[in-house]
Amino acid sequence: MIRNIKLYFYFLLASIKRTLEYRVDCLIGMFSQISYQIIELIFIWIVFQNTDTISGWNFEHLLLLYGTMMLSISVTEVFFDSTYDVGRRLIKKGKFDTILLRPVHPLISVLGGSQSSTALGYIILSIILIIVMLIKLQISISFLLIFKILYFGLLGGLIIGGLQTIFSITGFWTYKSNEVVWSIFQMHKLAEYPIDIYNKFIKFLITAIFPFAFASYFPTLEYLEQINTGLIFITHIIVIIIWFIAVKAWNWALKKYRSTGN
Repeated sequence: MIRNIKLYFYFLLASIKRTLEYRVDCLIGMFSQISYQIIELIFIWIVFQNTDTISGWNFEHLLLLYGTMMLSISVTEVFFDSTYDVGRRLIKKGKFDTILLRPVHPLISVLGGSQSSTALGYIILSIILIIVMLIKLQISISFLLIFKILYFGLLGGLIIGGLQTIFSITGFWTYKSNEVVWSIFQMHKLAEYPIDIYNKFIKFLITAIFPFAFASYFPTLEYLEQINTGLIFITHIIVIIIWFIAVKAWNWALKKYRSTGN
């Protein structure tokens, strides 16, 4: 396991270096992502021009929730961006065959091929947003709180990245896994708002089936000191379960793999 983790970071570093060779493209990508997030923040601001609270959450609370989700998403994009187009980029073009020749599990090579270094600007923006909202909410910022923000941002990224990895195996049959992975990914939008506004089915969906709420809602409650500290550590169990399923799913899909003959 330690060897695989080391190899993953070697692959990831090499991939990021390739991306950074095109510096102007990276800067444009960062600017585009930040602009997109600013537009979403403006939309939230417009919503609160017509209401004071949403299920008891005011404007600052909601921006804190949004920033928390944004941090998890940015971690996902940096480390697991390559799960989007496994089918189109690797399997359909025949490149996956070369990955199978490497003396390492193919999943390590695939995940290490992430090239979304532009999401680094995304991380900075999310951390700034979280800290500003904590200050506005008069919450004392301590070293422990900063550690929690970064740590649960990482766990949230692992949850979302694990879900994407599971559904990326559809590329072995459809050769267009990006549509499926993107559809699952977009469900994170539901967790950008307090889950109390949803019915029981949606709540169950984003907490038990696709646990996006553990990447934003529950960590935010932790920062606001509105939840039992022990409850948030269920996140660790969720991460282990998701990645256990992801590895098993990939091992099963690999046995079904047939080269496209490209």
